[in-house]
Amino acid sequence: MNVYQKIKEHNLSEILLTLILITLPLGFAVNSISLILFLFTTYYFAIVKRIKIKFKTITVLFIVFYVLCLCSLFWTNNLEETKEGLIRFLAYLIIPLAFIFIDNIRIRRDVVFNAFSKSLVFYGLYALIVGVLKAFQNKDIGYLFYHNLSNNLSNMNAIYLSVFISFGIAYFLNKKRKSRFEVFGVIFLSLFLVLLSSKNMITTTLLLSLALCFKKFKFKKISLQNKAIIVAVLLLFSITSLNFVNRIKTELDLTKISEVLHKKDFGHVYIWTGFGLRMFQIKVFTEVLEEQKILFLGEGLNNSQNSLIDKYKEYNLYPGFYNYNYHNQYIQIFAELGIVGLLILLLILFIIIKNATKHKDYFLLSFIILILVVCITESFLWRQRGMVFFVTITLLFNQRKKHSI
Repeated sequence: MNVYQKIKEHNLSEILLTLILITLPLGFAVNSISLILFLFTTYYFAIVKRIKIKFKTITVLFIVFYVLCLCSLFWTNNLEETKEGLIRFLAYLIIPLAFIFIDNIRIRRDVVFNAFSKSLVFYGLYALIVGVLKAFQNKDIGYLFYHNLSNNLSNMNAIYLSVFISFGIAYFLNKKRKSRFEVFGVIFLSLFLVLLSSKNMITTTLLLSLALCFKKFKFKKISLQNKAIIVAVLLLFSITSLNFVNRIKTELDLTKISEVLHKKDFGHVYIWTGFGLRMFQIKVFTEVLEEQKILFLGEGLNNSQNSLIDKYKEYNLYPGFYNYNYHNQYIQIFAELGIVGLLILLLILFIIIKNATKHKDYFLLSFIILILVVCITESFLWRQRGMVFFVTITLLFNQRKKHSI
């Protein structure tokens, strides 16, 4: 079978959507090229074949969200920052616009998810091999954990990579029949997830996996293969979770909530934990909200950092924190687009949850729970990797063209 026949068998939109997802760990430039190819190819065939456009609620909401971002040019006090944000946020516009034209095309989303999930196994193997080599070279086991491990993939953030890995685990576990490679994929990705050391993602993935095994099936009816996978994954989580447990213990020992909420001058040497810093950011957000009266429309897209930096300076934090955003998607969107922007996001999330429960789609439910959780500790949807992942996966699920896993 020649290349043309293969492309004909797997339609071009399907191939390009797969390319968009599997290039996420490769960096901004490569992923942007995939997006551009998808956009122009979709529009070209839409014009040539005179495809009728079809609007769906979530697609429209994504477009409305970008329009709100665009309108924030009228109330932002930093036009350059907001213009830069509009360029960075184009995924919220161009991907939904493309889906309007391909809704009637038979895109097998399971084929896309399968390719993406399998690519994560290879990315994980590559990152781990590089990490092992660095650990031996530098005599430091720290290269096998957290950002030191994920950074082997084009400076990938460990939290973002953990979300992708968890998605891959959920996909493999939801398959009724698993190949040997997919069984290996579940076990390896579980190990890799623990090494990435994201407390929230490890806990969420473990709970979702157990819920799938014990709620969707009766344990006695689970095949021997799936029982072996469950036991292997639980053993891996238990054996390799020492670093994970140590990080939780450190957080609990070092975080002083009362001090974080009431101290007026932290100084440059104050010891911050991830939880402590996020509590402080919630505190200063409420202060900014009260001082600047930005409840309804926010400060403008991509325009919350300066007020946050002013607060860092006011409380005398170490200057290295000045580049840190709110690390909470709900607060981030509230700060920049006000309650209007937050309501649009919450409506999108609500519709996804409603669809998952309506169609009894446990995989979709797993996906949205991952998004809900990661948005508590990260501004996940404010970075290209996060927004492209969220919008693309959401719109693929929204097609509701059922193809069995």
